[in-house]
Amino acid sequence: MSEKNRVQRDRASGSCNLEGGRAIAVITSRDNPLYKLYNSVKTNKGRRKHRLFLAEGPHLAVEALTASYPLHSLLVAEEKFSSPQRPPWLSPLLQEAEAKGIPVYRMAGDLFHRLAETETPQGVLALAMLPENGLALPAPEGFLGLLLNGIRDPGNVGMIMRTAWAAGVKDLFFTPGTADPYSGKAVRASQGGVFHLRLHRRPLAEFLDWAQEAAVTCWVGDPRGGKDYYHADFARPALIVLGHETQGPEEAVRESGERVKIPLPGGAESLNVAVSAGILLYEALRQRENRTGG
Repeated sequence: MSEKNRVQRDRASGSCNLEGGRAIAVITSRDNPLYKLYNSVKTNKGRRKHRLFLAEGPHLAVEALTASYPLHSLLVAEEKFSSPQRPPWLSPLLQEAEAKGIPVYRMAGDLFHRLAETETPQGVLALAMLPENGLALPAPEGFLGLLLNGIRDPGNVGMIMRTAWAAGVKDLFFTPGTADPYSGKAVRASQGGVFHLRLHRRPLAEFLDWAQEAAVTCWVGDPRGGKDYYHADFARPALIVLGHETQGPEEAVRESGERVKIPLPGGAESLNVAVSAGILLYEALRQRENRTGG
């Protein structure tokens, strides 16, 4: 955690209430440094500046704690502490946060609703840290990754992260022009996958150079041409590339790898890019299991 973020966290002001014998600061003003920090990271600029992002809702907060993902703090709406509305997730969440040394703050309901990005907030926000992930050379044995090249919808990006997590993929690559995987919509759509993946954001050329040096084959999903995906050899180290929802991947990507397509015998024009990701990833898993005799 940066010194600036630590100071902002520790300067959180307001009254204190007791919860299980612990004093929890109550934030009651938009002038509070912690309120300003949470509000700032709702934007891409703020996330990059502070190296932090928001995860909204108890499911994501619990998943982050369970995964031991580095968290700056947790923010809980004040009304969740009152007995009639106290949700069943609150006490376990507070206990887990205390065990891991994660600060928890209460916030007045009107302020919390200003910060929340969903129409019906569930009363908790986790402020998580943006990691620094390097590119390993050589690639790990059996490497399988995804490169997202120009996918604009954060919901699609989040669903792809969720699918990659389910498939056991560890590395996702994002080129400029792709939706921010740490935006609120993408994080929520990932259903916690964002806490289990190494996300790399760099220029396309850097990824392609890395793949060549690491002896990783780029398989480029391209509905306009290429071999049917079940004829591709995904059993060797592979980077599956998925492009813009309507335009597909950049020409530089098409030229750098082997193109594959998913047949559409029913006559549909296309598949959702997140669905395509699932088909290609699980074909790779099938081939690898068959190759090892699993």
